[in-house]
Amino acid sequence: MFKKLVVTTLLSSVSLFSENWMSDTFIDPTDGQFDVSNWLLEKQGFLPTPIIITEPAVGYGGGLALSYFHEKLGNEEGVPPSVSAVFGGGTENGTWFGGAGHLGIWDDDNIRYMGGIGVGDIKMKYYGLPNIVNGQRNGIDFETKLFGTAHKLQFRIKDTNFFTSIGMTYSDTENLFKLQLPSYPDIIPEKEFDIQSVAVQTSLIYDSRDNLFSPSSGFSGEIEGMFFEDAIGSDDTFQRYSAKAIYYQPISNNFVLGIRTQGETVQGDAPFFSYPFIDMRGVKAMEFQGDSVILGELELSWKINPRWSLIGFAGAGRTFQSSELYDTENVYSKGFGFRYLGAKKLGLQMGLDVAFGPEDTAFYLQVGSSWSLR
Repeated sequence: MFKKLVVTTLLSSVSLFSENWMSDTFIDPTDGQFDVSNWLLEKQGFLPTPIIITEPAVGYGGGLALSYFHEKLGNEEGVPPSVSAVFGGGTENGTWFGGAGHLGIWDDDNIRYMGGIGVGDIKMKYYGLPNIVNGQRNGIDFETKLFGTAHKLQFRIKDTNFFTSIGMTYSDTENLFKLQLPSYPDIIPEKEFDIQSVAVQTSLIYDSRDNLFSPSSGFSGEIEGMFFEDAIGSDDTFQRYSAKAIYYQPISNNFVLGIRTQGETVQGDAPFFSYPFIDMRGVKAMEFQGDSVILGELELSWKINPRWSLIGFAGAGRTFQSSELYDTENVYSKGFGFRYLGAKKLGLQMGLDVAFGPEDTAFYLQVGSSWSLR
């Protein structure tokens, strides 16, 4: 009887401790809702995020990302924390990837660092020329084994919202095309080939967003140049230029309009995977490539209550060719989704999007802004 009483007491204590710990850690006392802010910022915990892959270019798949938030709320109020992450995953067509990255916020957000390293085996289709077998753009299967790393340092200009940046990228790829052709275009030198690409990068950035993770107001813009040169170890010599802008404008207490525009161009002897492509939800990666690409997206968010929001989005893009291997019409996508404010102290939203592209329907698990990684 005494033994049973001791066991019962221990189990009750453990249960009570577990409930209290869960309540203190994952429940916001101000509204009683699920929230991971305390876990990330005070308990110094990892945020496990499932990776749900529905990218039409590689098929269905999944993986896991673990994010670690280093400081409680940065060095002072309004300064975002530094974040480290590891990730990995794979898809049904045999594609797999893994890597690690870090966002460093230093000197009270006067210096920002973004960098990462990754490996993978990517299996996709190349659409940069007509399929000569039947005259249709069915694409050519290819496989790229990749090792790459990229690093960027941003420096705030005095006390303004302007930053300058310097950076570098390195990639080493083994490429195999899986279609027998009597000859390949210049952009594909042969059936199997290796490429080492090395670039230095510089950019001018303006960032007045109210939140680095899930903004609801403010403007972010960047003009960037990347220079791939044989003098620094690159097999191909070419330049890639881009201009990007994201703007968030509240239009009422419950509605926020987001606008994204982007233009990219490449000059010189670039490998096939370095040509810009239309990068929007619902559009296959690398399906619409060109020497130059422009696109625009709109996203409207409706806050139902302080935690939940619904969103709708639509976009259009177009490629331009100097040597017209093929011509494209305008490409459109649209969709809808939802967001949940899962880390209120960080202003970090999480949710799911459903996108309808020119050919496919795709699902995207979102952590933070829809455009944060673009």
